[in-house]
Amino acid sequence: MPDKMDINTATTKQWTQLPGISKTLAYRIVIHRGRHGLFTHWEELTVIRDFPVDALDLLKTRAELRPSPDAQEGGFGPRQMKTARLAKLAKKPKGYTKVTRATRRPEKLKRAA
Repeated sequence: MPDKMDINTATTKQWTQLPGISKTLAYRIVIHRGRHGLFTHWEELTVIRDFPVDALDLLKTRAELRPSPDAQEGGFGPRQMKTARLAKLAKKPKGYTKVTRATRRPEKLKRAA
């Protein structure tokens, strides 16, 4: 079996070799890593839009999370995503729903002509 892929140095082509990762999602992961820095915990991947959360355990068997070469002796830095933020993202409705419409303030709505 080949060596495990490091998620902090993997290219889009390497990401697509993993189960549940499409080409579009691989590009999003690499772009997110470039904008926000290296991943320090597996749960940070769930922030990326359309990431298959149920496939995270399967990804852990095929990939690994290594600290950057210039990291301090302790390894990883502080966690980028807080657990409260992850819980809030899980509850967030996708798209424009009736609940969202009901919370709009009447003074912000356009007046009928």
